[in-house]
Amino acid sequence: MTVVTLIEAKERIMTTAASRPLAVFRTENPRQVDLVFAHTVVTQNKIRRVHEDYLGTFHRDNLHVARKVFQEYFDSFQEVA
Repeated sequence: MTVVTLIEAKERIMTTAASRPLAVFRTENPRQVDLVFAHTVVTQNKIRRVHEDYLGTFHRDNLHVARKVFQEYFDSFQEVA
């Protein structure tokens, strides 16, 4: 997995084709996520198990959804603090 900032994740998703989407998982840092290729066997198994840190699978055509999910993710840490 690759831990990146939310901004870096959005930039990578912006250039990702729908045929090669990226899966996004929470980290302990509200400004970072784990970003991985969604089609690997390991990632597919995590998604199928409904991994508790799974935020979604994104590509440039659904970037607007990723932005909303990232904002909700960030906001959830603010509510706890």
